[in-house]
Amino acid sequence: MQAAATVKERVLLVDDEPQVLVALEDLLSDEFVIYKADSAQKALTVVRAEPDIAVVVTDQRMPQMSGDELLARLGDTSDASRILVTGFADLSAVVRAVNEGKIFAYITKPWNGDDLRVKVAKAAEHFRLAKELAHERNLLHDLMNNVPDGIYFKDRELRFQRVNRAFAALMNAREPEYLAGRRLEELRSVAIDDHAIESEERRVLQEGAPLLDVLREYTSGGERRWLSETKAPIFGSHGEVIGLVGISRDVTRQRLLEQQFLQAQKMEAIGQLAGGVAHDFNNLLAVIQSYSALVINELGEEDPMRADISEILAASRRGSSLTRQLLAFSRQQITQPKVANLNAIVADVQNMLRRIIGEHIALDTALSEDLGLVRIDVGQVEQVIVNLTVNSRDAMPEGGKLTIETSNVQIEQEFAAQHSGVSPGEFVMLAVTDTGAGIDPETQKHIFEPFFTTKEVGKGTGLGLSTVHGIVQQSGGFVTVYSQLARGTSFKVYFPRIREHGGSSTAHSKSSPPVAKTKAGAILVVEDDEAVRQVAARILRAGGYTVLEARRATEATSICNELSGKIDLLLTDVVMPGQSGEKLAAELCQTWPRIRVLFMSGYPGAAVARDGLVASGTAYIEKPFSPSALLAKVEETLTALGVAHPHS
Repeated sequence: MQAAATVKERVLLVDDEPQVLVALEDLLSDEFVIYKADSAQKALTVVRAEPDIAVVVTDQRMPQMSGDELLARLGDTSDASRILVTGFADLSAVVRAVNEGKIFAYITKPWNGDDLRVKVAKAAEHFRLAKELAHERNLLHDLMNNVPDGIYFKDRELRFQRVNRAFAALMNAREPEYLAGRRLEELRSVAIDDHAIESEERRVLQEGAPLLDVLREYTSGGERRWLSETKAPIFGSHGEVIGLVGISRDVTRQRLLEQQFLQAQKMEAIGQLAGGVAHDFNNLLAVIQSYSALVINELGEEDPMRADISEILAASRRGSSLTRQLLAFSRQQITQPKVANLNAIVADVQNMLRRIIGEHIALDTALSEDLGLVRIDVGQVEQVIVNLTVNSRDAMPEGGKLTIETSNVQIEQEFAAQHSGVSPGEFVMLAVTDTGAGIDPETQKHIFEPFFTTKEVGKGTGLGLSTVHGIVQQSGGFVTVYSQLARGTSFKVYFPRIREHGGSSTAHSKSSPPVAKTKAGAILVVEDDEAVRQVAARILRAGGYTVLEARRATEATSICNELSGKIDLLLTDVVMPGQSGEKLAAELCQTWPRIRVLFMSGYPGAAVARDGLVASGTAYIEKPFSPSALLAKVEETLTALGVAHPHS
């Protein structure tokens, strides 16, 4: 196998005497590819035509243009190594040209053949090395400028020596060259703690140790951003620190996502707390409302106590409204979703909204004609619209304009990636926009937290926007807020768009509960809260039912066994110590399929709000309940499920 042939370098010989050119060619042609020119003008033409000329050997004294003039004219046109042939006795100018790098070497006349060959060979090698170095330099330049992270080099005076395009962009600089020779504090395009950075970099230079993953916040072009920085010392040939290299990575997106995740965790924890509070509070309200209603029913119309008890009942109902908001925020409220059109809902509540905002605020609507359908709880969405409207009204005490807008939107992957809990897809948007005071960025971080309010004491509960947040998330959507101080605020609510067209999109009438019809029947009440259990049993007995009571699932099972399952209805709490109401109902119905089940709870947690539980037809009543509501729900459950003749 033959070795690859060595590529010969190209050498240009320039002399106005033909015999000299021939003599030089004879000396060099074995090792190089020779080009000849008998004038400086012809030499320039050859170089332009052959850019890979490695060495130019030219006579100094020539007519029209001298050798050193020729080499000067080559300038940046050619990277060829340059050798000057001279017959002058005074070589000081030529030596100075070599020292200054203007020429690679010189040869005196008459030349020595061996000396000539050695110098041309070294000049050719110099050309090859310079070419390789230029290639590596260009490669390094391309690598630096194609790396997405910012890279920079600084000297011991902490002046930028070289930066890549990514770092220049981070510093809001026009070009990388703009930073060369500057110190960080000289840059006016960024707001950053340059004193802290200088202290860190001085430590790197003094200790000769790297500094890893420092998180830095700064402002560039008026935008708040974050960098993760790593700095390391650069060592010279003798081990001394001659500067440092830094790598800066823009982690703004990751930082924002991290903040959103932490906010979501906080909201989830607050939601669990809110749900727990609502559960316990609902049990108390169930007792207060039920006994208040029973007392009112036993009092005459003229009894002076009737008005006082009515006030107690009214206050407990207001408390129920508060717990419903807590449950909506914590996404644990039982919903009754149906296919609906947001335009129809806005149209239905529009007159009410005008009364809410007052005459000093103009109400305008911009409703999309081809608006898609959504699956929502209509009553809850009405609550969302009212809460957002009240919030906007309070932001415009001196008057202004309120606009309600609907449209179909497509959420792209990029938007979804920047917002925690958001998935790309088709949505229907409801926007409520005001021209009020606006919300500052710090307040925006907390507006969906329960009990957070900027209003005066007694002016609000701080649950309006948290309720909106909970309802929308429970419906599979999300909320965004855009605001500028003194220019207004826009809340945008997004619900997943559906392609289903079955069912009425405007059917959301609010019918009154049916009047209970009392009839004989056996009902087993299972509730661990004694006060709730007793008042429920009292209401049912007053309605004509036979009532048995159990504190927990094990007692309920024993009662059913003793009666051989002759129970018409199981009224059970969902969340109980030990076995849950759902598991109890499943076990009893498996043994005695005729038993009907009605769930009750003041805490519709995972066991109640699980997907499909209500939609499958499971009967449910939310605590607190009135006597008439409980009797109506019991009658509805028994008759709807075909119990025409209860057991005696």
